[in-house]
Amino acid sequence: MQERHLVISGFIITALLAAVILNGWVPFWVVALVILAAGVGFTYMLALGQRQQDYLANQQALVRALQDLHKADSYPDLVKNLELALHRVLAGKATAVKVLEANSPAPSEDIAGWEDLFKLAETNSELQVITREDEDWCALPVKCSSPESSQIFLCWKQKHDPAGLPVQDKKNVSTIAAIAAQILTRLNKQHNQEQFLNQLLLTAVKAREDQVPGFSGHGERVALIADILGQQLGLDERERRDLHYAALLHDIERVSLSQGGDEDHPDRGAAAFPAGDEWDSFREAVRYHHERYDGSGFPEGRKMTDIPLLARILAVADIFDGLTALAPEENRLPSRLACQAIQKATGSGFDPLVVVALQESLDLIEKQLAVLTPPKAGD
Repeated sequence: MQERHLVISGFIITALLAAVILNGWVPFWVVALVILAAGVGFTYMLALGQRQQDYLANQQALVRALQDLHKADSYPDLVKNLELALHRVLAGKATAVKVLEANSPAPSEDIAGWEDLFKLAETNSELQVITREDEDWCALPVKCSSPESSQIFLCWKQKHDPAGLPVQDKKNVSTIAAIAAQILTRLNKQHNQEQFLNQLLLTAVKAREDQVPGFSGHGERVALIADILGQQLGLDERERRDLHYAALLHDIERVSLSQGGDEDHPDRGAAAFPAGDEWDSFREAVRYHHERYDGSGFPEGRKMTDIPLLARILAVADIFDGLTALAPEENRLPSRLACQAIQKATGSGFDPLVVVALQESLDLIEKQLAVLTPPKAGD
């Protein structure tokens, strides 16, 4: 409606000016001044409108960037979403962006050469301009209240002079850094809580396993193997967490003192989880970890992809530990032979993709198991 009124007013003013000029009612210089004033006003209105459009576009980019950040439910997600957020708010103003992790457990090659930035950030939390390989970069640290938190830096290379970054863009990047710090603090708390829960469950599982000779450590070893397989298969953070806890607890009813045949223990183990959709993946992994790919397993005789993926992974991790550690000592197989035995059952007993993941990650599994269960003296 406002635009319509402006158009109508423009037509009326134009008609009046034309009448004044054609009839010579006022001197020409007055008309010239009026036209000049109208031109200046029109130019100002256009500039103001463009400025408002730029501001709205800037704010929309910031809102989308913050929405991306709040989707992060793990540390890798946060790092990935931070880079996406920088791309959003600095679109057209930066030729490259990086999110650096100074004290990452597995630092990337990108970390090399940024040591001066990390040292500077220890005493200064403001926006920094550094030179790397004859290129000027802006860098802003993400300051987290948790002392154990990873040190993260938002870095970008501008098209023009780094000192000339618009004030609004600086505010947007600072807002992203502040929100990222809050999310990082929350993720650290969640991680600490999960570590405590994992240790609590591990202690409970070990106490149950110790009641059965030769069963001690089975849940912990299967969880370790399943963790590696899940990562190899590209599971997301939530799926890997569910797989870990399901693997840790998958045989909790098998080693209990309750009565029941061996084929009952998956159902009894699944029934131990609370009701609710959030527990479905745990229950399914535990209930179906003895199903076989060709339908010859129990308790329901499911086959192929009718068996949940976490259960298919758990089945391979479970049998691998059974062959290498849980079997009587005289029947145990070295890791390589156990992997070959599982490979022979590919397509009949086990999911081919999971078996391939086992083969590709066997070296890592051996190393991790060696740390978990070091060889006895004299071995």
